[in-house]
Formats: sequence, structure tokens, C-alpha cells
Amino acid sequence: MDKLLKGIMRYRSNVKDEMVKQFLQVKDNPKDEGYNFPVRNAGNIIPHSQHFLDEFTTNEPAALELGCVVNDIRHIIVCGHSDCKAINLLYQLQDSEFASQDNRRISPLRAWLCAHALSSLEKFQQLEVTDYSKPLIFQGETPLRKFVAYIDPENKFSVEDKLSQINTLQQLQNIASYGFLKKRLERHELHIHALWFDIYTGEIYYFSRAAKHFVLINEYNFDKLCQEVLKYYF
Repeated sequence: MDKLLKGIMRYRSNVKDEMVKQFLQVKDNPKDEGYNFPVRNAGNIIPHSQHFLDEFTTNEPAALELGCVVNDIRHIIVCGHSDCKAINLLYQLQDSEFASQDNRRISPLRAWLCAHALSSLEKFQQLEVTDYSKPLIFQGETPLRKFVAYIDPENKFSVEDKLSQINTLQQLQNIASYGFLKKRLERHELHIHALWFDIYTGEIYYFSRAAKHFVLINEYNFDKLCQEVLKYYF
């Protein structure tokens, strides 16, 4: 707590006045308020809309509505990463005893993953059967807009990291399932993307629908990726 309190004092000295100016500007232009609206959870998971019944929902759909409808954010970026402890646990849930109801009752994390991430695990098992060589098909912004994904075609990453990349792409499909986003997605007023971060090399990958796999973002392909974004999303 002492580090937190010292940080607040530094904020008062170095940041507060400038930040207040920015918030006063937001009053005149509310769209700026939603420029960056991060939401984090275990496994970077967006529950599918099928779980939104009788007004029972979780934080993630509410955050989507606040960000994309209220604050008019135009781009949703799902961010996964390597050696994700939640995804490593999801991989272990292939063991029926480990995923048993009794074990789920004593583990909120296992219960969360069993409720909302088994679709990612099912896609991983489809890939596993083909020895990780065949592509997977994901739904994009609309039911008719699908994209092909080769997962780790160079075979650089562990099986858990392959699952992490699949899980990241599965969330694009889950996001598109929400009716309150439907018109915006159909009109190309809202766009969904996937990034994946290798925490042990510091490299960031963007899922390229043109290349059909996660592509390293660097100085050699930056312009090409920018052109792809303009082509696919505008």
C-alpha cells in the first residue's frame, strides 16, 4: 500500500492537472472518452450471447455495450498471450476427472472456463486431429463472413500456446453473437481484430485475414498490415 500511496502523490505532482484538462475536453467531445477502454479477465474470454438469458449476464457484454454503443468505439481488439495460466488450465480440462463437477465447484476458474471456453477447446481438438496442419474456420462480423485460420504454421509454439491463439480468435466469433452489435458490424461501423503477445520474446502478432495466420508486426510488414486493415475494414 505504501507504493500505491507514493504513486498517488507522484500523480498529484506530475499528472493530475494535465489529466483534468483532458477530461474537461471530453465534456465537449464525448467520443474521445471511449478512445481506449480496456477490459481484462482470466483467459481473455467474451461469453457467447447464448449465456445472456433473463438479464443474467457478466461484465464483458456490459463492457462491450458501454464501449461500442454508448462511447461509439469503432474497433474491438481481443488480446491473447503466450503461457496464459488460464489457457494452460483450459488445456488440462481435457481430462474428465480434472473437469469434473466436484472439482468445478471448488474452483471458480475451472467453472468459468468450462462455462465459456469449451468452444475454444473443441476447435483445438479439431486441429489436433489433423496434426496441427489443417486450417480452422471462424465466423467473423456476420454469420456469412467467415475467415480461415492456420494456427502456428511454423510450429514455433507449445500446444498450450496454439490453444491460446485459437481462443483469441474464438472471441471474435463470440463478440459477433450479440444482437446490440449486429447493425454496427453489418454496416462496417464496428470492426473486430485479434492480437497475440509472446511474453518471452516481447513480440506482438496481428491476425491477418489475408495471410490467414498471426503475423509478426515489425518494420518490414507494418505498411502491408496497415493496407490490409484499410482493405478489410473500411
